[in-house]
Amino acid sequence: MPKKIVIFSTIPRDHDVSDELDRRSKWKPLVELIRIQDFPVARLYCFINPSHIKHIELLYNDLKQAASGTEIIFVPVTMESDFSSERIKEAYTFFSDYFDNFIFDTAREDYYFHFSPGNKFSHAFMLTMLINIRNIPCKIVHLRSNDPEHSGKYHAELYECKINRWVSEIGKLERDNSDSLELLKSSIKTRNPAFNTLIENIEHVARHSAAPILFSGPTGSGKSQLAKRIYELRVRRGMVSGPFVSINCATVRGDNAMSTLFGHVKGSFTGAQASRKGLLRTAHEGILFLDEVGELSLDMQDMMLKAIEEKCFIPFGADEEVSSSFQLICASNRDLREEMRRGRFRLDLLARINLWHFRLPALRERPEDIEPNIDFELRRLTAEKGLFADFLPSARKKYLDFAVSKDAVWPGNFRSLAGSVERMLTYSFQGVIDDAVVERETAMLRRAWREDEEKGSPAFPLLARLKDEHGIELADSMDLFDKIQLEQVLEICRDSGTRSLAGRRLFAISRAKKKSNDDTARLNKYLKSYGLDWDLVQALR
Repeated sequence: MPKKIVIFSTIPRDHDVSDELDRRSKWKPLVELIRIQDFPVARLYCFINPSHIKHIELLYNDLKQAASGTEIIFVPVTMESDFSSERIKEAYTFFSDYFDNFIFDTAREDYYFHFSPGNKFSHAFMLTMLINIRNIPCKIVHLRSNDPEHSGKYHAELYECKINRWVSEIGKLERDNSDSLELLKSSIKTRNPAFNTLIENIEHVARHSAAPILFSGPTGSGKSQLAKRIYELRVRRGMVSGPFVSINCATVRGDNAMSTLFGHVKGSFTGAQASRKGLLRTAHEGILFLDEVGELSLDMQDMMLKAIEEKCFIPFGADEEVSSSFQLICASNRDLREEMRRGRFRLDLLARINLWHFRLPALRERPEDIEPNIDFELRRLTAEKGLFADFLPSARKKYLDFAVSKDAVWPGNFRSLAGSVERMLTYSFQGVIDDAVVERETAMLRRAWREDEEKGSPAFPLLARLKDEHGIELADSMDLFDKIQLEQVLEICRDSGTRSLAGRRLFAISRAKKKSNDDTARLNKYLKSYGLDWDLVQALR
């Protein structure tokens, strides 16, 4: 049977270890290896640095005690300093020259390189590269425990120089990383350098951290889609096992808000005929996505902060806390720092959700990416409608020239672009978008954007929103004096967050002259005179 010859890379330097026990722990795998009875080592080569002089004798004694029949050969590393990236040529030259003069008797001996935590990694790396590059006839052996719960039971595991397998695994890892980037970009071949760098940063954080992520940016910039892609990425990597739960915080209003988020118990209020789990508990072991988080009321922000920090909360009407461990992604088209300065958003909540903050740019900031996104929409519509969708060459050029021009406002960003492409496909013949369809669409967009610009902001925007969003028409039947007063009251109520705070701001002078400072009752009476209530006003935030 061929003799077993083991080569061991450099052992720790004196100043890398604190005491004798620490030294011995570094070379314990080597000692255990030569102790294995069914892996008898005939000769052992140990590379050493000049600074190893102090513990060479200790190492030699430990090795001889483990296997007295093993020949121990120490090979000095004749380098002025330790291996580093700056001295890679010197390190390679030393090891290369050594093995050039090493006599391999492969007919009578088998050669192994022992790879273990006791190696100085830089030298071990150099040796493994030499084994692969120079085809040195050396297998790689690694110490494995037969029974992790009991010491002294080991076996020698052979890699047999399958470094190519390692390279393949590294290649697979890199491909996985590339696939992760494609996933986050929905396989859109984006060209904007700043955006691609942003996606790389988001991908790195999504793979390596479970801490909260905050996306800011204008409506339609892709915040919701990116949150879903992060969830898919983390599911693939086994970082989450629960569902993706999305909440549009702008819709969480009134008495139903707490029940929606935190759940309720049966009988906790009129109509509560059954218990409700709530969205936070539904997100257990998954990802909770708070879209438009800046729209949460201050009361809800306070409760949400506790749930995020402590992973527990009390459902409406319950006596005991329940727990839910979820990862958090938030998004907002508001500047939350400005909202915080104006008293609309809690500082402590912002600090908690703002650990990783990424701002997604508007469409006009990424003109290079308009064409790739158009192509993505065409592929999506082709798959969705089962009808091949594409432009004639001249129509594509005409639409692209318009899409990247200064005239193109794209108020809804990529959402507006997607809608435009779908409209053109609807008017196309058999999915082929021609010049006439493009001219029709661009003329419509120019007209719509021009009308929006001419209208500008209404004189009473909150009253206008009451009409447009809630069907409450007040302005047309009110005197100018009353409209000005109501608009100001609505603005203060919207910005205050609580009725008591709004009352203090509205009645700061007169309340000092009254025996009762029941500002909320006065405010409620005023709002009721116009058919309004507090929850409706808060919906204007």
